[in-house]
Amino acid sequence: MPDDIFGDALPQALRPSRKRQLRDSDQRNRQQRITDCLHDPLFHEMAELLPAQAYRGRPREYPAVVYVLLSALMTVTGSKRSAVGSLDPQQWRSLRASVRRHSGRIAASRLPDSPPSRGQYLDAEERVLAPNIDLMQDLFEQHAVQQALFPPDAVRNWSRPERRQLLVGDATVPKPPSKAEQRVTIDPVTGEIREHRVDPAARLYFENGEKEKRPARGTKWFFASARDDGYWRRVILSVRHVAGGDYEDEAAVAVRAFTQLGRILPGCMGVAYDGAFRGVHRDALARLGLLVINLQHGSVVPRAYELLRPGRCRHDLWSANGRIAERVLLDDGTSTLLPVPITRLEHRKGVTKSRWYHLLHIPCRHGAHSHRVPVAITTTPDDRTGTHPDTGSRIKSDVERGFHRAEHLQQIPEGTLTHQQLYPYRSDAESVHSQFDKSLWNERMISYGLERQKVFALGFAAAQNATSRRLFLERPPIVQAAA
Repeated sequence: MPDDIFGDALPQALRPSRKRQLRDSDQRNRQQRITDCLHDPLFHEMAELLPAQAYRGRPREYPAVVYVLLSALMTVTGSKRSAVGSLDPQQWRSLRASVRRHSGRIAASRLPDSPPSRGQYLDAEERVLAPNIDLMQDLFEQHAVQQALFPPDAVRNWSRPERRQLLVGDATVPKPPSKAEQRVTIDPVTGEIREHRVDPAARLYFENGEKEKRPARGTKWFFASARDDGYWRRVILSVRHVAGGDYEDEAAVAVRAFTQLGRILPGCMGVAYDGAFRGVHRDALARLGLLVINLQHGSVVPRAYELLRPGRCRHDLWSANGRIAERVLLDDGTSTLLPVPITRLEHRKGVTKSRWYHLLHIPCRHGAHSHRVPVAITTTPDDRTGTHPDTGSRIKSDVERGFHRAEHLQQIPEGTLTHQQLYPYRSDAESVHSQFDKSLWNERMISYGLERQKVFALGFAAAQNATSRRLFLERPPIVQAAA
């Protein structure tokens, strides 16, 4: 289809490989990542949000910034005990220097000669960090937005967005810290009563799509991120807990996160997500002026859309595979659907919402026709609709005619070269999940309860961003300016 702006999809054998070999300079060992966290000012600003020490009772021996840093270091080392043990005398001197640099000499002089114990951190996690995790998360997201490289003055090509202009996201279910699902069990043979520690936040979820549902027990976490080309150039922008077990709950959390990010990132053009997004989710984001690149749901079947009669010809238009296709009769009496070439993807930004259109080039033996079709947004009776050019009557909205436009017509159709090039960016979300699983001890959460697990998830995202920030600052000034 040479006239189509999105191009024809390539077969698997002809797709170019975009993998890049990992170099030694791209690797980051544990000590380097610990140093990255110690030099990140975000943790000191988080500590300023925490409540001051009470006048009564035993005062805290360590300032709050020590515990905030340990919440990030335990995601680097894999456990709380190893995070405390990783602060050797040299690292402890580095932490003291960091406190001196951000809080002054008096605060640094009050630090003990050795790091806190695991028990002291657990007490601080329960009394200080977990009750104020929402304040810390808001500050983290503000810093992440400033760190993300979304150039607002970059050229916008809606049919060919760049990787650095897209958000990606997905949710994962790590295993709970305990396999036990009941607090008390009775041995059927001996009658022995056994008590177990159960994670109160764990519940049952389903993964791998609606066709191949795989049960997974734990807590579900959604991550939204953005990145430029290269390793350690990813910035995690949002971390959210998914309370419900259905796919609609995950998609609702993702839409809320992308909506918030899309409004404060002027250079963001769209998002890439998996099949959990349905038409209602595309509609919400498309109204904000964002592209949504994801796969069509398997339940979406072709449907008659419109019958055009421009003069002597007749064109039967259908919606199929996320785009408009023409139904053509064959010699044997059957029919087939041929995709209609799209010459332009139009974005019209309004005061309260955006509109999206496909400008079609309909081939015809009497001369090609141009036809504009709205996409991505299912209109309602409250939306402004046009009038029929011949009769002047009001055109019914999609809801009134029973057509879910956002479900049937994508902004970038699935079976195109552009979609084939953009959708693999979503796999970067799987890379975030892989790093998250590697930060767990024995691939299980190392905290019980939702609030404590929020501390761990936020510490993981902050530690990842600290390394990305450090490597960005180590680049030559010319490279930083170009980014």
